[in-house]
Amino acid sequence: MNPSDQLQLTAEDKARYEKRISEIDLNDIPMVLKEVPKKIESLVSRPNLFDYQVILVSDISKLLSILKDLPELNEDLKKRIVFALEYFLEELDEIPDSSPLIGLLDDYVLVRWVVDSIMAEYSELFEA
Repeated sequence: MNPSDQLQLTAEDKARYEKRISEIDLNDIPMVLKEVPKKIESLVSRPNLFDYQVILVSDISKLLSILKDLPELNEDLKKRIVFALEYFLEELDEIPDSSPLIGLLDDYVLVRWVVDSIMAEYSELFEA
């Protein structure tokens, strides 16, 4: 069973997250570029990652690369990416990251939502 089948964003969640995206401070980009690789490294050093965690790491890595390699991105796209990356960095988010088995499931669902929304308009960013 796909983890996203078990946890889905509601319309209210999406509206709340869209508001948070609009409030993102792009001055956080240097911190995100510094801290996200550390969390990825910590995560991939764990034995036996779940499939959803592997996908999360892949999505986060791609978003990080886009943000780093394409400084000419429009502001809305940058805010979406920074929001997803900052959410990934939050230890005490909707489901605390320390919760066994499911601690990163909310990160996975939220990051997938951001990736899917970006791909709908900018699929070329995720090609090869």
